[in-house]
Amino acid sequence: MLDQAPSARRNDKYPNLRGKRILIIEDEAVVAVDYYFQLRHVGALPQAYEPTSQAALEYLATHEVDAAIVDYRLRDGPCRTVLEMLQSRGIPFIVVSGCTHEMRESAGTSQVLSKPVAPDEVCRALSEVLH
Repeated sequence: MLDQAPSARRNDKYPNLRGKRILIIEDEAVVAVDYYFQLRHVGALPQAYEPTSQAALEYLATHEVDAAIVDYRLRDGPCRTVLEMLQSRGIPFIVVSGCTHEMRESAGTSQVLSKPVAPDEVCRALSEVLH
């Protein structure tokens, strides 16, 4: 579990992310850490870093989140079940993946960003889905 305290030096570029609980579902630790620090910088509350679909499903079964950043292909394969759970619970999410051509259908109406993507672009996309 990642630290839940917001950054002391917040950036007000994305005010609707402030205080939002964001789940990071990403199997590349360096990428997840980049997202984590950018989210903290804008005042969001990154909740956890989950590297597999199974771990993400277990987390979502016991925790409330306001939105999620989802890498489509995780260590245990495509995360279709996670996307379905997020959609069924009405939790906004964005998908960030290196294989966007293969998963557009699974993402529904959510934004899909192709890796590599700057953490600030991830915050912009999250801000849009949380409008």
